[in-house]
Amino acid sequence: MSLRTRKLTIACIQINAHWGTDVLSSIRHADALLAPLLQAPTAPCSSANRIRSGQKPDILVLPELAFTGYGFPSRTAIAPYLEPTGRGVSTQWAQRTAQRIGCHVIVGYPERPDGSSIAKDEGPIYNSAVVVGPSGTVLYNYRKHFLYEADEKWGASSGQDGFGSLDLKIRNSGQLVSENENETRIRVVLGLCMDLNPEKFEAPFTKFEFGNFAVTNKADVIIMPMAWLAFDQSESNNEKDATDVQDLEDEPDWRTVHYWARRLTPVVAQYAQAEQRKTSNTIFVAGNRCGIEDGEITYAGSSCVLQFCNDASVQLIATLPKKSEGVLITDVNI
Repeated sequence: MSLRTRKLTIACIQINAHWGTDVLSSIRHADALLAPLLQAPTAPCSSANRIRSGQKPDILVLPELAFTGYGFPSRTAIAPYLEPTGRGVSTQWAQRTAQRIGCHVIVGYPERPDGSSIAKDEGPIYNSAVVVGPSGTVLYNYRKHFLYEADEKWGASSGQDGFGSLDLKIRNSGQLVSENENETRIRVVLGLCMDLNPEKFEAPFTKFEFGNFAVTNKADVIIMPMAWLAFDQSESNNEKDATDVQDLEDEPDWRTVHYWARRLTPVVAQYAQAEQRKTSNTIFVAGNRCGIEDGEITYAGSSCVLQFCNDASVQLIATLPKKSEGVLITDVNI
């Protein structure tokens, strides 16, 4: 079978937001990181700001709970930061940014649906991500399906609709679309961080719940906003000493990137079947946060774009370092 390809430009913002800080300050910081996309001429490419002149993304991905920080210890602590479904400050920022750049924006936020009471500590709240189109329209609201222990600390409920899947219309020029313009429809599968792991860390590793969902739903692009911890969170002191030496140059957390790829084994396996059903590439986008929270929680950073190819190979297209904030933007073929 011949491989059909179409260029797609993906961007990720890797940011270090701490819970308990001013959300608007985090938003201003994100705007500063994005400034090269919104100004002319754009800044030169650097290790933490990988934007080439003239690049504009089709899809922009931010981390899980991007502007609020992640490690909330209780429902009381997160209550002031909860946002109404698809209408809070995170969504409003996504709408403004989508319209300014002319792209789709995906950002994680803490969701309080209508009817949930903050004062009475009642009703479900969620770890969510909103998808906004280039016109500023809210297209989709996803609620994290597999909860991590940190989500349960602040009372998050599991999204009962399973993992996310939606189609996005991308104009071939990368700009706004209308019904009569030349556009490409891509299938996006969406999850949040822990969704990539075995359920509750109790399911067999080889069950590959999220990876199999991506294959069943014929994903073109798999997008995961994350607040993924560094591997050294669970290491002994001796192991940490060795890791610290490797971190001096602020390289990506390669063990984490490798693990993400392993968790998507079904995506690779589909291309190795005798009767290959999918001929186009599949793209994986990990939009992670970085830094240290509460003086002890270290995040893996390493936001990256992987390409699963129709020859059953996996290619690392681009990645950011473990520790540094910045913007990654790169072209892929789907």
